[in-house]
Amino acid sequence: MPATEREACIAEATADLSNRTADFDALDLLHDLTRHANVLLRVQGAGTTVIDDQGVVRYATASDKRCQELEEVQVDIGEGPSLEIARNNAVLPPIGFWDGSPGAARWPRFAPYAREAGAVAIAAVPLRTHETTVGALNLLNTKQPVIPVTDLRIAQAFTDAAMGCFAHHDRVNSLEQVVDQLEGALHSRVAIEQAKGVLSERFHIPLDEAFARLRGYARSRSMKLKALATDVAHGHGPAELNLQR
Repeated sequence: MPATEREACIAEATADLSNRTADFDALDLLHDLTRHANVLLRVQGAGTTVIDDQGVVRYATASDKRCQELEEVQVDIGEGPSLEIARNNAVLPPIGFWDGSPGAARWPRFAPYAREAGAVAIAAVPLRTHETTVGALNLLNTKQPVIPVTDLRIAQAFTDAAMGCFAHHDRVNSLEQVVDQLEGALHSRVAIEQAKGVLSERFHIPLDEAFARLRGYARSRSMKLKALATDVAHGHGPAELNLQR
């Protein structure tokens, strides 16, 4: 898109991430952060990881199945850029994973998974509060050119806008409360993943389309996404979602 149009979209995305109602859904916010990053930055995928109340880094959102699997495998093997940046208040410039590359040397167990997924490079920026880092926005390139430094600055602006929602609405006064809110988002994710699976299996649609149906319905009726997802997962979804054969 023309530069001026892209700049306008970036400004709108930043405003969207920072302007939330007092009862905003933390997982919905992370999904929007992922979506804006995937659409507006020079990447082919995006996802978020957050630190739970036990101090463990966990997968939260992903733009597609490939990104989800890359996030989850890092959690499983205990190694990778998503885990490292989620615990460190530092930006990770794009790093490659071919044999002999800096990424392969830094995370040797994760590198084969990255190569198998077609990763040319992975970058990340921290999800941070005024106290510490509580997660990361992870960015995937599967082709050249890789994400430029200017886009990493935009990515950090997106994450700062999103994290600012917590303090802006006085929902949290400490790091522990931020983590508690994000822990709630992780619990919501379980129900949403189950509901996506129900829709995908019954109607033979991709998982991202299933999620779009869920969120579109919830937003149009001012419902909590987790509440709708729980109903769908238990087979009690609204008729408008065509859950009945």
